[in-house]
Amino acid sequence: MKATRTGVNLGLTLAVMLACGGWTRAQQEQGPGAATSASPAKPQNTVRPAIKWKRFDYTCENGAKIVVYLRDTTAKVRFQDRFYLMRQTRSADGNRYSNGKVVWWGKGDGGFLQEDAPEGDGKIIVKDCVLEKPPMQDAVTGTVTYLLRMALPEQATIQVQLMDVSRTDAPATVVAKETFELGKAQVPVPFTLKFNPAKIDPKHSYSISARVLLGSELKFASDKAYPVLTQGNPAKADLILMPVMQQGETPAP
Repeated sequence: MKATRTGVNLGLTLAVMLACGGWTRAQQEQGPGAATSASPAKPQNTVRPAIKWKRFDYTCENGAKIVVYLRDTTAKVRFQDRFYLMRQTRSADGNRYSNGKVVWWGKGDGGFLQEDAPEGDGKIIVKDCVLEKPPMQDAVTGTVTYLLRMALPEQATIQVQLMDVSRTDAPATVVAKETFELGKAQVPVPFTLKFNPAKIDPKHSYSISARVLLGSELKFASDKAYPVLTQGNPAKADLILMPVMQQGETPAP
């Protein structure tokens, strides 16, 4: 009996030693601090960016109003108190969007809304819609500023550009550009950028950008888009520029 108990005790002791040895090896492999709780995962931004729609306002027969929002192959059409969500369908003539019951036909700067029918002869809901063009603007106004506590010399120059940013598969094109010296002005610095109204297409998207240079050295630049003129955007923008770090520089405190 005594021999049996001794054997059991030895077996338990051996099992505990093996377990401790395995735990110690695992801890060594994982490195210092592995026995403590794992460092919390960094929070991830799960907020999806807002969907950007292009807006087009139309005036139809008898002064009726239609608003069409377009994004890729999807359209949202608002007429009176109703919203229609539509998908683009194949058409040899114009842009055709339908939800299976109602169809919006956009042709050039015009369009009409009708009931969808297999033969294309559905009842017209509203017709003679003409795209509303924004009032003739020939300038974008606004201000340029930066938040860094530093003064720039009077010979610093400010460049303001009006860009056509409609195409996502090609670089933006410059519609108008102006460069002027800072002089004795202090931020925010006002600007008036003149442009040719004939170069503005109401179906396109435009944005304004600016940058500050000291000689050929770029000191500040806008780091986001400031939409203007079309798609319901104003002809005014207040730009906040961000510092551009040169090689070897460190951010100011």
